[in-house]
Order: sequence, then C-alpha cells, then structure tokens
Amino acid sequence: MQKTAFTCMNTTIRTFDLPEESSRKTLYLFKKAENTLSRFDESSELSQLNKTVRIPFVCSSILFEAIRIADFYYTGTKGVFNPYLGSTLIDLGYDRSFEQIEPCPDSDDQLRSYKLDSRPLTIDAGMRSVTLEHSIQIDLGGIAKGWTAQCIAELLQDEGIRTGAISAGGDICVWGLENKKRVVKIDHPLRPGETIASIALRRDAGIATSSIVKRHWTTISGKSRHHILDPRTGMPSNSNLIQTSVIAPTLTEAEALAKCMLILGWEESLKRFEGNKNIAFIGVTSDERYLQGGNIKLYSKEGVKQYV
Repeated sequence: MQKTAFTCMNTTIRTFDLPEESSRKTLYLFKKAENTLSRFDESSELSQLNKTVRIPFVCSSILFEAIRIADFYYTGTKGVFNPYLGSTLIDLGYDRSFEQIEPCPDSDDQLRSYKLDSRPLTIDAGMRSVTLEHSIQIDLGGIAKGWTAQCIAELLQDEGIRTGAISAGGDICVWGLENKKRVVKIDHPLRPGETIASIALRRDAGIATSSIVKRHWTTISGKSRHHILDPRTGMPSNSNLIQTSVIAPTLTEAEALAKCMLILGWEESLKRFEGNKNIAFIGVTSDERYLQGGNIKLYSKEGVKQYV
C-alpha cells in the first residue's frame, strides 16, 4: 500500500493508495486551506475576517465554503455544533497553536449563557460575503480538516482516482471500496498505542473521532481544560462521554456529529441521532465503557470488531 505523510493544520496528514502526483496535490491543497482557515495565524484570511465587524467581508471560495458548511451544521444541530466560540476558547486559554499552550490564568467558571439558535453572522451567497454581527472569533477547528480532506477526495475522484484514502489526524475519508475492503482502527482514548475497535469498511465513508483527552491543558491553579466546549454553558464539555467516533457518508458530517455527541452525552445523542440511518457511532464513557449504536451494517458486513 503506497503511503505518504506530512504535517499540516497542527496534525499529521496521511494519504493511502494515491499516485505521487495526487499526494503532492493533497499536500498543496491542505497547506492552502491552512493558510486560509487558521485562527492562530494573524495573516490568515479567517483572522482578517475575525477582525471585521458589521462590515461585509468578501471571502475567497475556500473561506466562504468552509464557513457555509460549518454554519449548515450549526443550524442543523440547533447550535450544538458551534463554530462561533473562538473568543471563549481564547478566554479559557486556547489562544495559540496547541503545542505552544502553557499553564494559563484561571478564567471565570460561572456558566455563560448562549442563545443556541441565534446566528451571529449573515452569509450572502450572491456576494460571497460574510458579515459578523458581533465581535466574535470564528473557530473552524476539526471541521476545517475534515472538510478539506473530503473536498480533496472528491476532487481526486473527479480526476479519475478511483480508490484511495486521506487521513487528517486519524479522521479518515475513504473511497472506491466497491471491490475491496479497508480496515480502519480506532485508538483507545486513555491507552496510547492500544486499539479499541476496528471496522472493515466496504463502501465510501468518513470516520471521525472526537475526544476530550488528546487536547487538554491546565490553568495556573491546576484546573484541567479541554477544547470541546458545550455551547450551552461556554465551558468544556462534561458529558458522560470522553470519546466518540462517527461513521457517515462524508467526513465533514462525521466530524460535526462526533463533536455533537461528545457534548450531548450518550443518552441525549441516541435521542437526537438514532433516527439517522446513514450513520453509525461508537462511544467511550468516562468509566471506560464501550457503547455502539446506529447502522453499522450499512458500512461493514462484519460490523465492529471490539478489542475491549
């Protein structure tokens, strides 16, 4: 299996089964997306937008489509997936690329009040412009990586690349599995190097895993923080789940729903998403229980192989 790897968007990007030229194109497009969508780069287009309030900002196609898709899931999940909490992340200490974070001052732990159905921006498709109605910081986070991988995969398919896979920090987009299968493994959140489950995929899919364990930091007083915020409180999520993995038709959808499930917790997630017959999901609770739901048979005849 031909495999290449490079670092971009603060994670490792890997390609599988792609011609060398397609792997080079993948690297180029990821770098272009990073330069456009990073909130940590003061010169990025997203950073420039975040400094512009109540004035229409005409976006590049990359920025406009990334915000449009993020807002689509914001609306579709009634605000649970929320790309508009960048200012809150900064207040909590996530104000720079993760590997550069140092112990930060304690912020106010009082519950913050957010209107989940109140969009803080206006999107004009005709002008391809975005107007921030309030002084906010858009944070595209994981969905930027997943969406970028999905867009590149679709572009490569249009160019005749019939099978392949792109992994963005472990979240993976695969295609061309009509006559083969590809085994995807999910890591244990608390035991590095240990696999918690694997799925032998037999159809195109995106698999995204969201966790409160990998990206966490401490305040000066020793309080633990992580980057998955519950928009209902403005504080790090405190549900009964510490990791969720979602299998969906696209990696973009899987990214958004995995984050929502982590925030909502297992029982509430079942109420919201069990009716979606196009997804399957795996959860790990704070007491290390393994949970599974959804329509896994849509993606794998063998189902999920558990290692716990």
